[in-house]
Amino acid sequence: MSSVGFIGLGLMGKPMATRLLKAGYRLVVYNRSSKPVEELTALGAIPASSPREVAERSEFVITMLPDNPDVRFVIAGSNGVIEGVRRGMVVIDMSTVSPYLAQELHKMLADKGVDFLDAPVSGSTMAAETGTLTIMVGGKYETYERALPIFRSMGDKIFYMGGPGMGAFTKLCNQIAVSLNLLATCEALLLAKKVGLDQQKVIEVISTGAGSSWQLTVLGPRMIKRDFTPGFKVQHLRKDLRIIREIAEQLGLSLLGTNLVAELIKALDQKGHGLDGTQSLITLLEELAGLK
Repeated sequence: MSSVGFIGLGLMGKPMATRLLKAGYRLVVYNRSSKPVEELTALGAIPASSPREVAERSEFVITMLPDNPDVRFVIAGSNGVIEGVRRGMVVIDMSTVSPYLAQELHKMLADKGVDFLDAPVSGSTMAAETGTLTIMVGGKYETYERALPIFRSMGDKIFYMGGPGMGAFTKLCNQIAVSLNLLATCEALLLAKKVGLDQQKVIEVISTGAGSSWQLTVLGPRMIKRDFTPGFKVQHLRKDLRIIREIAEQLGLSLLGTNLVAELIKALDQKGHGLDGTQSLITLLEELAGLK
């Protein structure tokens, strides 16, 4: 089987990399902090000292990182992936970043004879652990086909969306829907609480009809239980919404609902909830409504 490098072993990256190990891939790993590297090494992964070394020892390199500057530095910076690549390799970024950055990296790596795919994911940490992520891919179709067995080790819903950047654009569309459904869930439960309804029963009722969503059925019960354990962190959604707003400005789009949620999430982050799950948005709305 192919040798795969994986850089970025955070909340999502670590379980994704573990899935590749379980699928039988020879896995080379690098992370800024050492603990997840040590844990994966104990399972059979090979540790590397830099992104460059990961590329030197792999046929495919996957990055799963927090933000645009991280991806740019790891792939194109000093001692980065680009310094260790060879012709015919494939670099896959599975982070949520700007589509324009994805297109820039595609051109940069193409000059080295290396193919690039932007392949962000949708799904919780549980989906990453069980290999049931949704993966949306942009880049050359032939490269997508080469990488498909690797994607199938991490996800069960895999979509080719078009040329460079199209996977990243699709993820931004996804995050718009996620954000507005999150706000809708919070507001529905807020009204239910205010008038004395059983909030769990309200979730059960809405989930049978047109108002249902993943945010309602999965995060709604956690809001009721005050379980703010992160499946997706507030600070990461804030970053995604920042990218969406930047893209919308460049494209001349007025995304009114997205702008509203972005401001609420920013306020939530500034109140100290950055490391909590996005379901903690309910606490901000309760505070605004004078409810506890």
